Amino acid sequence: QKTRAAHDADFSPHCSSVADVGWTLQPPRCCFERNPEQVDLDPPESLILTSKDQLWYKFHNTWPVVVPMTVQVPGTISSEQGVSAKEPVCNISKLSNGVRVISETSHGLGCSLAVFLQLGSAVETAETSGATHYLQHLAFKATKERSHFMLTRDVEKIGGHVASGASRDVITYAGECLSSNAEKLFEIIAETATRPSTEAYDMKSAADLIHQDVENSTKNGASRVLDLLHEAAYAGEGLGAPLLTSNDQLPGSAVDSFLAANLVPSRIVVAGVGIEHARLAAMAEQAFGELAAKSAPALPSSKYVGGDYRVPADLDKGEVHIALGFQGVGVADKDLLAVAAIQSLLGGGDSFSAGGPGKGLTSRIFTNVLSLQGVLSSSAFSVSYHDSGLFGVQTSASPDRAAKAIELVCRELVRLRKDKVTSLELERAVNQTRASLLTNLEAKGIVCEDLGRQLLYFGERQSGAQLSAKLAKLTAEDISRAAGRILASPLTVSAYGAVQAVPPYEYIQSLLKKEDAALLPPSPLETAALLSTPLSRAHALPPRPPASPWARGRGGGWVEVLGKGRRWPTAGGLTPP
Repeated sequence: QKTRAAHDADFSPHCSSVADVGWTLQPPRCCFERNPEQVDLDPPESLILTSKDQLWYKFHNTWPVVVPMTVQVPGTISSEQGVSAKEPVCNISKLSNGVRVISETSHGLGCSLAVFLQLGSAVETAETSGATHYLQHLAFKATKERSHFMLTRDVEKIGGHVASGASRDVITYAGECLSSNAEKLFEIIAETATRPSTEAYDMKSAADLIHQDVENSTKNGASRVLDLLHEAAYAGEGLGAPLLTSNDQLPGSAVDSFLAANLVPSRIVVAGVGIEHARLAAMAEQAFGELAAKSAPALPSSKYVGGDYRVPADLDKGEVHIALGFQGVGVADKDLLAVAAIQSLLGGGDSFSAGGPGKGLTSRIFTNVLSLQGVLSSSAFSVSYHDSGLFGVQTSASPDRAAKAIELVCRELVRLRKDKVTSLELERAVNQTRASLLTNLEAKGIVCEDLGRQLLYFGERQSGAQLSAKLAKLTAEDISRAAGRILASPLTVSAYGAVQAVPPYEYIQSLLKKEDAALLPPSPLETAALLSTPLSRAHALPPRPPASPWARGRGGGWVEVLGKGRRWPTAGGLTPP
């Protein structure tokens, strides 16, 4: 066991050895007992982070330190004094150059901070393609002012935690720490967001991480099939631009030019939870106040066209991942909450998840799709962006059950379009959505992200209570209207894995045009024989896809050259010669 001196010497950034500290190593003594003959072990004042008016400061120069549970922690309320909880207060302000600041009060000693930049793969050009992916891996590494080692050390010294994430329309830089260290952490967040180092060595390190991302994505069918769905749905442009890049030779100048063109004050939002608004605004002013106010370039519009994109792959289980998608709603759409309730209504999950089929989970997909043996997972999804979105069902199954699984999914989508939702289903879906919303907002990090994204998209913030109240007012007519609107859009199909087992686009489209769900093959739970006997092939199954190297695209989608990994753009459903 080390003495206090040896321990502090290990972590002191100002000393190279124990001798430099000027302290004497002594055998460990009893806690709270100081040796009068021992050299004073008090560290320099600059390293003392404790409060001298607290009782336990008297024992700070002994090692190990044992603080009794009866001692009050600095900055907290005594256990004898109760304080009634207060409603969180949200404040919004704007700097003179257009940077927006939003904060919300919270109990506790910690705070959550984030900077949101309204840019991503959707705004990349041919010259800067892949810059978003690089920025994600350049985050919290080296900057123009600090080395990677120095930045990491500065975060560790304040007990901070940092993270970054990139999507198709937003890049987020976030961190958490004690509120007393907020200024130091925010300085690091703002620095890595606006001035990342793009030297050759840093770009090479980012390229290595990007290569790992791409390799891992080939093994993650659930993620890969959604990427393919975006590319087909938006014809590879705007929101359809790939989020993962395979360009490991992107120069640092391309990342710098991407930031210079898109980093404008009106597209920056600063969010904080658990910190006073005046402090946060002052921090934002210091970090971004010098940015010149200028008009932001128009965000590119993403036109939904639908299509068909299939990529063969040899996955571990030999399965195939399929996604059936439609045009969803943007974040500011009036039907956003109704679509969220529809997602809960359809539900789904994993056939091997806790609970399992027949154990109390009553969503439509869990009951009528996952009951089929061979279906590994199936669930509804909804993603929304600033001007568009995608809604659909993602399924993975063994090749011999893929066609049947698609038929069952189409059956549920037809039911959604033609049949009115029952009052019990509506109540269950709404309550589940409300519970998910309010439970997520218990975490400061999620609240901080919610603050930033709402201000970025809407220009205001609606609390969880307000959104929950709106969800409670949804009616069966709202669900039917939103469902009909979504399912009336062109179909998008993507597949990854054993794609030869997926029926042709025309057949899937014909299933969705059925006027009555009863015309489709029955679900396993509706026919007991299907639960105890092998899959019946009595109903009309589609023929296998023809032995052609082409999987046709539609509406300006993509065409995949099976087995060769090349893609050709198409227009109007035409295939290459």
